[in-house]
Amino acid sequence: MKIPCLKVSKKEAEKVRRKLIEKNLLLKGYRVERDENFVYFPVKEDVEFENYKIVYREMKKVGKKSYEDVLKEKGIDLESISIDFIGDIAIIRLNDKSIAKEVADAIMKTNKHIKTVCIDKGVKEDYRIRDIEIVAGKKKTETMHIEYGLKIKLDIAKVYFSPRLSTERMRVAKQVKENEIVIDMFAGVAPFSLLIAKVAKPKKIYAIDINPVAVKYAIENVKLNKMDDIIEVVEGDAKDILPNLPDADHVIMNLPHKSFNFLPLALEKGKILHYYEIMERKKIEERVEKIKRKAEKEGYEVEIKNVRVVGSYSPSKQKIGMEIYRLNS
Repeated sequence: MKIPCLKVSKKEAEKVRRKLIEKNLLLKGYRVERDENFVYFPVKEDVEFENYKIVYREMKKVGKKSYEDVLKEKGIDLESISIDFIGDIAIIRLNDKSIAKEVADAIMKTNKHIKTVCIDKGVKEDYRIRDIEIVAGKKKTETMHIEYGLKIKLDIAKVYFSPRLSTERMRVAKQVKENEIVIDMFAGVAPFSLLIAKVAKPKKIYAIDINPVAVKYAIENVKLNKMDDIIEVVEGDAKDILPNLPDADHVIMNLPHKSFNFLPLALEKGKILHYYEIMERKKIEERVEKIKRKAEKEGYEVEIKNVRVVGSYSPSKQKIGMEIYRLNS
């Protein structure tokens, strides 16, 4: 069945969408569609709306909706929105803050387990904590996140945690062998450490963090998952703690803005460094060479493998991961 649709240029779509909602002219039950140049809003019969043309099109009916479906119906550009689900909390990043309420409502309407929706306004310098503003649901920031069957309790406003690294955490965990020693230099609430303990059964994991709140949650998470015999949580600055720890088979360096500063210390302590840094893609080769020169200056020969993009950080920068193998003692 062909449905009457308002044909609107893409650049005018958001303005028109809001007016159609305000005047209750959108036809419910059908999706907003678009082609290369235009957006087509399903509207009620015999609508006259400013000077826009009415065309008749075969439009898809809406079945069980996702939040993406709801937002598409409203003509909202999904590419301008990024969403993380952590436990029963959704964290959204938006280019246009004026659509925050609509996005939050769409998420809560289609995800019944979500109790709170927040805007992520950026990461504060201290402890990599998100600057959070609650826009819908319960006024809470503590939650329980489940990853690969592990319980991870945290407060999104007081500690840093990214669910987007779950695949990366598993990739690292599978590299660790039974009875090896692991140092997690910037452990946060211990997601890397917990998964490694579950998957690899290492001899010992030292999970370090300077944020006392993260340490509190890390200790609780270790107990929740019954990992007390494998994981030791240590509060403090990694540069002060590492010299007092035994040599390790693996060192995890997930502090992407500052990892390079800790390279000499990590090379002294670990055979394999799981290294992360934020940089532009075009500068990866340059950074790899700089790491090699830095290691050589410290007296170490290294081999760098598995250089990869772990995720996007900004339009121009990515989070890069790599393994740095120390070839000499």
